[in-house]
Amino acid sequence: MLNGSKTFLRIPDLSDVSFMLAIENDERYWHLSGNTSPYSNEDLARFVLESSFNLEADHQLRLVIIEIESKKRAGLIDLFEFDSINKRVGIGIFIHEDFRRKGLATDAMLVLIQYLFEILQLHQIWGNVLTNNVASTKLFTDIGFEKTCIKKEWIFFDEQYCDEALFQLFNNTQKT
Repeated sequence: MLNGSKTFLRIPDLSDVSFMLAIENDERYWHLSGNTSPYSNEDLARFVLESSFNLEADHQLRLVIIEIESKKRAGLIDLFEFDSINKRVGIGIFIHEDFRRKGLATDAMLVLIQYLFEILQLHQIWGNVLTNNVASTKLFTDIGFEKTCIKKEWIFFDEQYCDEALFQLFNNTQKT
């Protein structure tokens, strides 16, 4: 478990399947994950049961974000496309509507970034954000990510092609 001041992050268990299912199957967010069809309860239960929840082994890691104050599930944070040779990983975060604008995303990201840089000694973390997503752009820039490129007309969403920005954060304390 990774602890922040407002959140703690933990691996999912079977009690989280319905929470994850509600997020994964909400078509409003499919453009963020590349999902094109709904998951079943069994799909996500299998994911929880079969995942090692080891970034090295699975090349991905999903964590549940718990708000400390309420002890409720507030969102999910995912690491993906882990590259052990180049010491980098992609990051994505989803905060449920009921928990937005409380600083939980910032807290969760900072806790995970500290772990990735200090414990795993990664060189960089990267994330993709639609350029019209003001809240996520602010989140990434406020915690030190740099927008390094724009992928033009990268995501088809809401009957139009949208630009997507690549954000990168480098481990400046890493010893080479």
